[in-house]
Order: sequence, then structure tokens, then C-alpha cells
Amino acid sequence: MHRMLSRTLLCGVAALGWVRGLGAQPVPARDLWEFPLGAVFEPPAVAVEPGGGLWNPATLVLASDVRYRLGVASLTSGPDQGVDGQLISGSWRRRTGVTYGLSIARAAVSGLVRTETDPQSVGSIAYVSTLVSLGAARALHPNVDAGVAVRWRYGRADTERRDAIAADFGVVAHDLPFRAARVAVSSFLWRPGREIQDRPALLAAVDLRAAGPRAEREARVGLSVNAVNRGAREIGPYAAARFDRVEGRVGYFESEAGATSLTRFRTGVAVHYAGYVVGIAREEGAAGLGPIYQFTLSSILR
Repeated sequence: MHRMLSRTLLCGVAALGWVRGLGAQPVPARDLWEFPLGAVFEPPAVAVEPGGGLWNPATLVLASDVRYRLGVASLTSGPDQGVDGQLISGSWRRRTGVTYGLSIARAAVSGLVRTETDPQSVGSIAYVSTLVSLGAARALHPNVDAGVAVRWRYGRADTERRDAIAADFGVVAHDLPFRAARVAVSSFLWRPGREIQDRPALLAAVDLRAAGPRAEREARVGLSVNAVNRGAREIGPYAAARFDRVEGRVGYFESEAGATSLTRFRTGVAVHYAGYVVGIAREEGAAGLGPIYQFTLSSILR
């Protein structure tokens, strides 16, 4: 059983070795993956909705009574940022206990115009990135899930186009003895030897039960960290509460990029009903920028 995870990881490492010779230039539009597509409602390291293990492949793991999971997410911002993103994902649990997942994500900036010698527009500038992830995960212990993912990333900035392959590894330890604590760690867009050009991220989160008897009726508090190599670093506390079918979350995060520091709130609500989860989340605008909105929908099949 453990061999399946090892084989997936080996494929990713082999692909990394092959792609290192394709050129030293970074893939354009890396900064689009600093927007929390699919992770406005939950911190990236523990984001389950809408599924697919986009940020942490260990979150792919499905419960033993679930066979399939499908999900979609859409992220939009105001015209002053012009960023939008879409995500579609699916996962499948085998009888061996291994869950396989596939996700396709796209992020882009609209409204970039080309000018020449005067302010008159002579066309638009494309700034877009696509990320395709294939992952595998399983429970290594009743309280520890681990996963790996191989990712293909394509980026375009005007006429410049490049792609690359990365491999990531993630772990989630859950339902720990002290107040059902949870700890999650994952890499994101990691290519060994290319850390300066491709700027991989380290994602982490820890939370615990503050009140309530079980997962369907509880309140949790935690801390999330998202650090991009030579990029933005975000840290902040968050709180979540669920009462049967309704779940709410709020977080306060501080982001630093160079000499710039920004703070922002993220809030969201989700409804669980008959195997479906519908969520709406919002990130408040910072430094005069408009807010970001996210819609998610996921479904499980038993």
C-alpha cells in the first residue's frame, strides 16, 4: 500500500530531474498563486473545500465510507485588481485506502492593456497561469494522513510562455490527544535546485478544539502560516465553528512582501446538506483594494 505513494513521489522526482534542463528562466505569473484560490474559507494547509488537494496533497484523503468527491471553486476580485480564478477537482478512494486526486486550476489578471507612444490602447496583455495537479494520499496512521502531488504549471505574460513540473509533499496529523488538535505542513510548487527562480511556498497550520463534543458541533481556534520563498509571507489566527449543517469561519492575517505590510480579514459560511457543501467566503480589501469573493461547491458519493 505504501508503495503506491512512493511510486507517485518517484515519478515526480524523475520529472523534476528531466525538466531542470529545459532552461533557467522562471515560469511567468508565479505571483498569481499567492492568491488563495480555493482557500479563502479555510487556511491553505488544511483546505478541504472544494477538495482536490490543491494546496496540501494530504487533504485528499477520503473517509472509508466515501468513494468519490467532486468540487469546484471560483474566485473573483474587484476591477482594481482584476484577478479571477477557477478550480475543478475530483478524488477517488480505492479499496486499498489510497485516495487519488486530480485538480485543474486557472488564475488570470484581466484589464491589462497595451499602449505605445500615447495612452490609447492598442490591445490587451495576457497574464495567466494554469496548474494541473495529480496526487495520491492515504492514512499512514489512524491520526496521520500523508500525500504527494506532481504538478504541471504553465504561465504566460504577454508573449512570454513557459511551463514547469513540480512535486509536493504534505502531512496532516489530526484528532491528537490534546483537545483534538490538528497540525498540517505542506510544500507548494517545489522544484529542487530551483527555489530562487520558482519561489516555492511552505504552508503550515495548527488548530485545536475550543468547545464542543464532536466535529459536527464544535468551535476551533488556530494559526496559519504561508511563506513564499522571496515572496509574500502571511501569518494570522483564525477561528471556526460548526453547528450541525452550518459552519462559519473568520481569520485575521498579516502579509509582508519586502517593505510592504498588509492586514486583512477573511470570513465565510458553509452549509452541509445531503453530501453537498456550499460555501461563500470573502477577503476584505487592503490598501484601498477591493474585496475578493470565493464560491465553492463539493459533493461526495458513497
